[in-house]
Amino acid sequence: MRKTHFRPFWRFSLGFLLTCTFVVYAPAGLTAQTCTVTAGTGTPDSHFNAEYAENGPGTGNEPLGMPGWTGADSTYSVLLPNGDTAFFFSDSYIGEYPTASGDGTVRTNSNGLRTRAPNCGPPLCNPPTVLYHAHNSIVVQSATTGQLSTVVGPKDPTSGYSTSYFVPADGLVTGHFYWMGDSVVVQVDSAGTKKLWTFLMEWDNSFNYYGSAIAQLTLPDLAVESITPLRNVPPGNVVHWGTALWLDGDYGNASLHVYGIEDNGQNGRYPFVALTNPALGVTGVADTNNWYVWNGNGWMPGLTNAVQIIGAPNDPNNAGDYVSSEYSVKKIHSGAGTTYLLVAQDTKVPFGTWKDIVLYSACRPQGPFSAKQVVYSTPETGSTKVPGMTSSQSLAGIILTYNPHAHPQYTSNGQLLISYDLNASNSGDLVYADTYRPKFIRVKIAGLK
Repeated sequence: MRKTHFRPFWRFSLGFLLTCTFVVYAPAGLTAQTCTVTAGTGTPDSHFNAEYAENGPGTGNEPLGMPGWTGADSTYSVLLPNGDTAFFFSDSYIGEYPTASGDGTVRTNSNGLRTRAPNCGPPLCNPPTVLYHAHNSIVVQSATTGQLSTVVGPKDPTSGYSTSYFVPADGLVTGHFYWMGDSVVVQVDSAGTKKLWTFLMEWDNSFNYYGSAIAQLTLPDLAVESITPLRNVPPGNVVHWGTALWLDGDYGNASLHVYGIEDNGQNGRYPFVALTNPALGVTGVADTNNWYVWNGNGWMPGLTNAVQIIGAPNDPNNAGDYVSSEYSVKKIHSGAGTTYLLVAQDTKVPFGTWKDIVLYSACRPQGPFSAKQVVYSTPETGSTKVPGMTSSQSLAGIILTYNPHAHPQYTSNGQLLISYDLNASNSGDLVYADTYRPKFIRVKIAGLK
């Protein structure tokens, strides 16, 4: 998880907006609107919950002959132009082909208990547990067959374990790694060429954040063309940019909204938003001098001028709210009209008790947002058991839940698909595969298209 250290738009030319320095103020009459959706209580999605309980290559929906994902967190997704969906995961367990001793391969006993073989013992790991070896991975789900294809870095020649797909340029020297941010498909020229832009968050093993970067990937093969760190970020920046993305408009008249999170641990997690022009290309977008941030009244340059879009003391709808370190912002069409829907988890309660998945609605990507609607309370929070355990078995710690994401490409019968992540408070419990994986729910939204 980000790991909680637990470990219009406007009716102006976008080119004019991004080449002039000024503040655009909200038109009168918009500030009171919320475009609030009517949402029901979420229910588990048995189909996706089964699909993302994979045991390794040649099992479930994963083919033989290549590494197979068996568990991770983050669970971002993006619809690809060919109709497939790419799921982006942070710290990932990978079952190898052929199987390597102590890899992420899962075995299921007669009771349905899913376990991985420990690969770390005393004195480093006591009790023994299983450690992941890839800090990020991609799983592509075929729209036609449902097959899951795992994309990771090359195998380590010594251990035989798959490595991270995205790696900082000096990662081998510094030990830094990337956790995932959001992704978006962008048309980059008048010929219709499309690329995938993926935001990456750079961290070290002490959970220090070093900034964000943008990876540009080819389509449909997802080859990494470049990784460009954000530039001109003020010293001491505390906002993790790229937590969520939304692209509005068509080529030549598009705007990219880049959302961030200021993660102050138990003192609050607050979202922010910036605006930039994707026509500048990945290099231009990575220069934050080309960004405009929402300052509560309008868009203006300078990252330090950004104000939180949820939880501000003067917010009439959600003052004091904290959201999750990862969240989603998607534009949907429902009985409420066109709505920007922010999906998060309520983290105002003490860590370890987070459970409420919430929706915020707005007419514009920067808000103002409606008061939160609780649509689901994760039943796994605080649990000491996983499926398949006998009455005499229990976890050493408890299960935690965090970081929900919306996946509107899978909308069906007016129901929005939302994922959230499970993790274990005691690292020894990670031998149980069902302590560390995504879960999925469906939320009925009136008139959702």
